[in-house]
Amino acid sequence: MTVEEGNGTGWKTWPGKAAEFLRNLFDLQFRRLLTPRMLPTLFVMAIIASALWVLAYIGQGFTHSWSEGLVRLLLTGPLAFLTLVTCTRVALELCLAIFRLAVHASRMAGHTEDIAGGLPRITFWKPARRKDDDNEA
Repeated sequence: MTVEEGNGTGWKTWPGKAAEFLRNLFDLQFRRLLTPRMLPTLFVMAIIASALWVLAYIGQGFTHSWSEGLVRLLLTGPLAFLTLVTCTRVALELCLAIFRLAVHASRMAGHTEDIAGGLPRITFWKPARRKDDDNEA
């Protein structure tokens, strides 16, 4: 057994993963959540988009003047890149936390139903009948 066959990360399994991704993408009943599995891909795409944007920003600075291009290359470009990547990471982690919270809440609801099913019903909001009421009737 090769490494590619053992962990499923080789090129041989890529078409199968692509087909599964497309099936899940067009699943109109939302039986399987796709977003948590897409987060690494989305993060890589955001890093690439941020890098391309910063390169265009720096290039535009050099078209105005050499000094503006150097300031963008050495100061504002790297800061903008780090800011964009950091904000993207925070947003994706927030998304992942929401999905994990939903999964845990669903599990807790199932456990609560199991526990509550075995308990007797207590109606503490209804007043108890007094013996005097029974005797008067």
